[in-house]
Amino acid sequence: LIECLKSVSSVCLTSDIWSGNAKEDYLSVAIHFVSADWELEKRVIGLRLIDVSHSGANIAERVQSVVTEFGLKDKVFSVTLDNASSNASAMARLIPNFLGYLGPDPEPLGTERTVRGLLHQHCACQIINLIVKSGLKRIKSYLEAFRTAISYLNTSNQRIAEFHNFCLVKGVAPRKFKLDMDVRWNSTYIMLKHLLPYRSTFSVFIGANYGLVNGEPLLSDGHWSIADKMMKFLELFYDSTIALSGVYYPTSPLML
Repeated sequence: LIECLKSVSSVCLTSDIWSGNAKEDYLSVAIHFVSADWELEKRVIGLRLIDVSHSGANIAERVQSVVTEFGLKDKVFSVTLDNASSNASAMARLIPNFLGYLGPDPEPLGTERTVRGLLHQHCACQIINLIVKSGLKRIKSYLEAFRTAISYLNTSNQRIAEFHNFCLVKGVAPRKFKLDMDVRWNSTYIMLKHLLPYRSTFSVFIGANYGLVNGEPLLSDGHWSIADKMMKFLELFYDSTIALSGVYYPTSPLML
């Protein structure tokens, strides 16, 4: 890969930190570039353990180490990171070392701002994620009711089998439902999308087995009405995230 990259004039860099179940954090570094054959390529060039604080200095040190190892220090065209203060601090350290390709800003008064604008890209998908998660807090109680219902169904194999048979009796194709994940808001859209076609069968089954909550069914008509509106609302953000997560086509122009 190092030999292949010698013929590449510039690369776009992305980096993120991933946390595993083993409570160990890893910093990943990936590059996008146009090969000598004019093919758009993507490669993961680093996955480094970051067993220290996620400070700007520690992030910058590991990113620069990976970039230097692959001989790309003077070929960086842009860097895309999540919107976090530590990443902004990391970029302040990385920019002076990554100016080999773009060169410094010819206007001294705007050096930092102009270079940062060219070099430092904020992750659009993460911005969407922050917006949507903030909005979802307003209907948290409604979403929790659906999560409770799904958890109740999935915690018993016997219950799953009973729902399976109930669907067959009602002439509906049986299926399983997964809970959404807090770190992936688009999974909330998918959860609602899978649930809504089963509104009648799911509500009747949960209502008959789970019982009442403060004298009311766990899932009321109001819950389903909110779920229907939220699914349609989230679809725009879901489609945008899918489009902006493309690998083999440029995504920055799509932001405009």
